Amino acid sequence: MTLDHFGKPISSFLYQCFGFFSAAEGFFFLSGFVGIFAAISKAKKDPNASWMRLRALRIWKYHILSLMSLICMGIFLFPGLTTFFKSIISHPFLGSFLSLALIHTPAWLDVLPLYVFLMLIGSYFFPLMARGRIFPVWFLSFSLWLIAQLGLRQSVHDLFPNWVYHGFFDLAAWQFIYFSGAAIGAWWKKHKLAETVPHNSVRLISIVAIAITLFLFLWSREWIPLPPPSAFWIDREHLGPLRYLNFIVFALSICFIVRTRPGLLDFQLTATLGKRSLEVYTAHTMLIYLWFITPASIQFQTPWNVALPLFACVLLWLLATVLEKRFSRRHARL
Repeated sequence: MTLDHFGKPISSFLYQCFGFFSAAEGFFFLSGFVGIFAAISKAKKDPNASWMRLRALRIWKYHILSLMSLICMGIFLFPGLTTFFKSIISHPFLGSFLSLALIHTPAWLDVLPLYVFLMLIGSYFFPLMARGRIFPVWFLSFSLWLIAQLGLRQSVHDLFPNWVYHGFFDLAAWQFIYFSGAAIGAWWKKHKLAETVPHNSVRLISIVAIAITLFLFLWSREWIPLPPPSAFWIDREHLGPLRYLNFIVFALSICFIVRTRPGLLDFQLTATLGKRSLEVYTAHTMLIYLWFITPASIQFQTPWNVALPLFACVLLWLLATVLEKRFSRRHARL
């Protein structure tokens, strides 16, 4: 995700490298998948999933701190940054209020607000899923995704001034990938599918998923003599139907790898990043903004546009490592 955001030439090889979807789908799918496991395990001690609302509050704090820091840096240190925050600077009172309410989200600062809303919504629906109401919640999510394809978001946007930017991702659509991850995790956990579903059926589903994934990958690379799908089917803002299908079959293919070769995708480096994901993602956003105001002689010239993005990834890993060691030492003292 970091290398995608740093742009070319690296993003030319990494962006949507497995088909008609990007890293963002995996980010929200895994959040729902892991979140429902946590909700189920904490159901007895915290039946109302208040931990999710506390998590949402923590994410909101990180987002607001990032926003305030970037605006201050733009005003006092790097004037080039103010370009990204003209709406707030031009409308300081209303812009600040709408930013605090996560209604106005400047470009590149829209993922954490979306995650806050998903955590808040999930805190009410995950307990239902943990109690076995999986299909009704999933179907409600599916219905909202269908409505989103018909232009629901634009109707909401029309209620606000033109300078208000609500972020790239359509909440009504992207909540579906989040709750799909939660539904799959809940079905697997509650119904013990690993024990009840015949091995041959799981193998057949895996083979079909891998075949579809391969076909869509070849199609996305135009290596199959078919006209490319229309924008509606692979739309990123509204999570188009083919984009959603492509990611789900890809996820099922990954499940096959994890089930048959559990150690193949187990990397300590990514595990460390995952444990400190909020801090890493926040730091990654700050680095991306600084990269955007880097002189063109560096930003668009080799080897700088390769070496510096890779160096940024190393910095993020070092940050995660330091934070994890501090957490481990604090936990050991307790």
